Amino acid sequence: MRKRIPFLAALFGCLLANMVAADETIVASLAVEPNTCYRLQFDAEAGGESATWLLDTIDEHGDVPHAGSHHDAWQQITPEQSRYVHVFRSVPNATTVNLAVRGEGKLPRVSDVQLQAVTVESLFVNGDFSEGAGNYSGWSETLNTRFVEVDGKTALKIEHNGYALTDRIPVVGGADYRFDAGAAMPNYVLAYDSDMHLLTPAPYNRHRELKTPEQAAYLRLLYQTSFDHIPAYRTKTMTGVGLRPVDADAVADETDLPLYPGEVVLDSRADPRELRAAHELCHWIREITGKRLVLLAQPSQRDNTKFLLGAKWAQEYQNDIDYLAGSDGYAIRRSGNRIHVFGSHPRGTLFGVHALLEKNTDIIWPRPHPDFVAVYSHVPEIEFSQTDLISRPAFKVRQISFPGGDRNPVISHDWIGRNGGNSPMKLGKGFQYLNWLSGATIGAGGGYIWSFMGLKQEDETLYPLVNGNRLRNMWRQPCYTHSDVPKVMADAAREMLESVPGRKLEFLISRVGDNWEVCSCSECMQPIRLADGSELAPKATSSIKDPLFFSTRNYMMLNRMAEELVKDYPDLELHTHAYIFAAEPPKVKLHPAIVPHFAAYPTKNERYPILEQPSRPGAVWGRRMRQWSEEQEVRFGFFGYYYTAGFNALADTAGPDYKALAEMGGIHAHCEGFAVDSTDTSNWDVDGCEKWAIAKLQWDPTLDPAALRDEYITRTYREASELMRQFYQIINDSWHDSSNPTTVNCHTPAAELFQKFIVDPGVEKRARAALLEARTLATDSKTQKLVERVLEKFDHYAAGLNRLPVPLVPESTEQWNQYDSQHWYKAHEISGFKRIANAEPLAEDTPAQYATTVAMMRDKDHLYFKIDAFANDDPATVASQPLNAFPQGDRVEIVLRSGADTYYWAVGEDCGTYLLKNWNTAESAWNNEVRTQHDRGEGRWSVLLAVPLKDIGADRDSIDIDGKFSRVVHPQSAKREESTYDGRGIFTEHKLLRSPFQFD
Repeated sequence: MRKRIPFLAALFGCLLANMVAADETIVASLAVEPNTCYRLQFDAEAGGESATWLLDTIDEHGDVPHAGSHHDAWQQITPEQSRYVHVFRSVPNATTVNLAVRGEGKLPRVSDVQLQAVTVESLFVNGDFSEGAGNYSGWSETLNTRFVEVDGKTALKIEHNGYALTDRIPVVGGADYRFDAGAAMPNYVLAYDSDMHLLTPAPYNRHRELKTPEQAAYLRLLYQTSFDHIPAYRTKTMTGVGLRPVDADAVADETDLPLYPGEVVLDSRADPRELRAAHELCHWIREITGKRLVLLAQPSQRDNTKFLLGAKWAQEYQNDIDYLAGSDGYAIRRSGNRIHVFGSHPRGTLFGVHALLEKNTDIIWPRPHPDFVAVYSHVPEIEFSQTDLISRPAFKVRQISFPGGDRNPVISHDWIGRNGGNSPMKLGKGFQYLNWLSGATIGAGGGYIWSFMGLKQEDETLYPLVNGNRLRNMWRQPCYTHSDVPKVMADAAREMLESVPGRKLEFLISRVGDNWEVCSCSECMQPIRLADGSELAPKATSSIKDPLFFSTRNYMMLNRMAEELVKDYPDLELHTHAYIFAAEPPKVKLHPAIVPHFAAYPTKNERYPILEQPSRPGAVWGRRMRQWSEEQEVRFGFFGYYYTAGFNALADTAGPDYKALAEMGGIHAHCEGFAVDSTDTSNWDVDGCEKWAIAKLQWDPTLDPAALRDEYITRTYREASELMRQFYQIINDSWHDSSNPTTVNCHTPAAELFQKFIVDPGVEKRARAALLEARTLATDSKTQKLVERVLEKFDHYAAGLNRLPVPLVPESTEQWNQYDSQHWYKAHEISGFKRIANAEPLAEDTPAQYATTVAMMRDKDHLYFKIDAFANDDPATVASQPLNAFPQGDRVEIVLRSGADTYYWAVGEDCGTYLLKNWNTAESAWNNEVRTQHDRGEGRWSVLLAVPLKDIGADRDSIDIDGKFSRVVHPQSAKREESTYDGRGIFTEHKLLRSPFQFD
């Protein structure tokens, strides 16, 4: 059904009379209603030059809302076409739409302009592509798409690494919607609030029914290609999409927030990343002040604060733009009531907006968790006083990697971008639009064989000869001397470089496989003739034993690959990893296009900067880094391993490392392995301040890590910041204690860090007390939860040490041998023994059929144990044993380690008691005064033990005891069951399987 709006001849008379600019003319002004779909048609006679038509909405205030400004690439007027159609939905508060033409030279002649209100079949404008090939109405943002015909109808095909986004549609928050039968299912359903702030995105589950988030006011659908190596996913063809409300009468709640006294202005043709910057600015100002900030395509005439985003509005600051050229840095400048935020690259505007907010409010984006995206104070006004700065990042690429199992990488990349990072997204599963939108560079590549050769090359000699066999393995290195290897890899690189038409691939990496195995064919093992005429001969066929030779071979191959590529791509940067054996600086000069990422793995002690390593193995990395800088005339990067689990002060290491890298001319800073943040506690609850500081140091390594940590604590923990500052200072002091010999690398377990830097130095109680007090001081709900999560993780690590508290009970001296004494209730009791496998395997953590409890307490001179062994069947009929005999029936065993010595007890239902020291069975091996008392009750037998501390070599002022506990039932029959406290055998020696005693 169509409603025709009479064409106003008087307005049409404005043709060529209403000049907006030298190359732009308004040809018609047409009245419209808000939130209504329209079909605009007109004839145009091209003047021979390139020209476009433009639609600009005027709202009730006389403003040009950015959402109502259609200046899209498809709106071309060409000599081959005379009739044009544009279908659109008007924005809220719309009153008028201006149709204009823009071009070079003689402008097109426009006539027969018609505007009709239309009712679309579903919520999406042109969702079925019925407007025909070439008409992108309703699909104004696409990449690498084309129209095709499917069953006689127009369809949209998304080519490799392309995407298509629908224009926004209004929806009701918290309402149910249903896709039409046969509708193309999107990769993402993107929900936005009323200011077009993107709510937490997640891949769509392909169900026909969906419920919008409560805050949703608009939806957009994102369609992308997927797995490159699967033809069916490499492209995507859509015949249409339709979405309808389940309840057609549902009405959106309209919350009329007061307006902020200002406006954001962004050019209609701005890059999508700058549009994101505008939406970010509007959103966070609204969150902080409770006031809406309008987003316009043209500045209004009002005398208010104007946030002018992008280089278009900053021509008066050309010197700044020139200074920022070649980077994604930003400038913030103010002239009167005009605040300019811009860069020479669209990412610069995005990073600049976040910097503007950080400089002028107390906001922080502390972690990539949907519940803690930002922490800030609520204030009625923001005084933008810090508005004169310019910042160019130290490194061209600022990369933070999350593991491949990240359940929502979009949130992770949002955090990276808000803190100044531009981590390369990796092609291979389509163009990761949402990551790109938040600041990611476009990247591709990977391992030599994995990404550049594959396993299906016909010539098997392209692959390495290892132990006499050619290995087709993704993780190995190719044959370094095969003449075709560089060409094969260069051809694959060319395909990657051209894989995103319309966008430049910004980051290409070709790196060693994560393995030391290399080719040992006769050609690869030939001595290498060096530039000075000398020879570098191999010392071994192993890269572990001869890293210099094989590193040199590796870079000789890469040099040939680079030589192939620069013929077609003279500005190429070919990134690679100077990793494992390839970390050794080679004896050949690298091609200028190569950017090696120096990776100090695995013997660098992460407690110390790379140039200050205290050990001989660690000092190798300082020597290598200096050598890379001094001997190679290439830009290089640094691959950091600042992701040790557990409490740490890694930013204090990353800062000097990045600073040294910048001074050496590095262009790439990388930190691998940041933990995924989720609803469960994670390492972000332990060292979020370090991760945030590392992100900031990648932008500016001259910043003080301690000052950054303090800023994080102040902004994040707010009223609890002083106590949290005390807590992290305890961690920091212990971490930097030079008398502590502990070496830390990226694989050091969190439990070991907790033991070595918190428990052993004796700061555990003080640190936990600070957390407890911080929790009482936190009043902001987010801050309180954040403190509680730190405490929860602290207690988790403490519990993970399997320590057994042994409380001091003074009365135990007299009453330890009284089974029913009330003082045994003060003892610490363990239970829940788990079966361990004997002849047949068992599922992990299988509970014991026969229950056992062991209670323990102490006085100043003794340890006391109360053992209760419960039986579910008839009592044993074995004869009673003397006290110094090994039990013959049901028994409980205890193994204590005290200092360097081991002590063993076996006590049984038959009253047998057997004691050993260091497994010496000689009768005189252990003179002791251990006392035992046996007891029996209904369904149980029990033993009380008194162990003098002096008999186990324990100094009551310095306790180093751990214990293991076991129960063996029916040892001589098929019903035999063995169980232990931790589900592992008591005779294992690994220190992580011990349960240390903790004396209060």
